[in-house]
Amino acid sequence: MSLVAAIIGGIVTARTWDKGSSVDERTGPVFGVIVLIEVVLCAVGAIWLRRAGRTSLVPVWIALIVGLHFFPLAPLLGYPALAIWAALVALVALVSVPVARRCDFTPSAVVGAGTGVALLAGAATALVHALT
Repeated sequence: MSLVAAIIGGIVTARTWDKGSSVDERTGPVFGVIVLIEVVLCAVGAIWLRRAGRTSLVPVWIALIVGLHFFPLAPLLGYPALAIWAALVALVALVSVPVARRCDFTPSAVVGAGTGVALLAGAATALVHALT
């Protein structure tokens, strides 16, 4: 399903390439700072968790930061639905460890599946939005 979404998204992008982008001269620098903060937080958290012997929590941490980084992007890009996907991905990250423990799964399995579903739903929504 993800491959299909990526292919359709690529086709839509190619067909609408000349219609502009939500990342422009005004939003571009702020977008870059938000992504830079996201990358730094992911890296610092992953290093800290590894040094603390909690490597199984690295995917959970990264999913949480990825989810949270969508919150400031929603108003910046003028796409409020990003806040919904931000909340869903962050929620998946927060519940993944207790769910993994209860079901005897690894945290990465739970957070990976949950985040994948949330982001795929977000991609489908964005695709519908782009086509309408």
